[in-house]
Amino acid sequence: MIAKDTAKDRSKGLAGRKILVVEDEMLVAIDYCERLARAGAQIIGPFPSVSQALKCVDTTQVDVAVLDYALADQTSDPLQTALERRDIPFIVITGYPRVLVRRDKSQNILSKPVAPDRLYSAILSACR
Repeated sequence: MIAKDTAKDRSKGLAGRKILVVEDEMLVAIDYCERLARAGAQIIGPFPSVSQALKCVDTTQVDVAVLDYALADQTSDPLQTALERRDIPFIVITGYPRVLVRRDKSQNILSKPVAPDRLYSAILSACR
């Protein structure tokens, strides 16, 4: 019998991962946090701004970050730079066209709204 590949199956590798969530739309942030927590991840945040997230990154171990591009105080570019310096992988989720957001060809960008299985897959891929 062939097992179905479900979002739950793909989320298994998230157990115990420390995931930073940076999103200024609170309902969206709560949705991401609840999905990831159900998959067993340890949630850090959510933070609505770059400044708050930067303070957290300075003091907290993060395995991977999930970032909105346009945040309450500015774009997430400064946070992306800080994460790159610390070798912390991240995923950018945005409603903006990818060409406006992409910093380099290897960057993982997801378009809003993002399906749970796509989010899980992107996080697992970033962690490798």
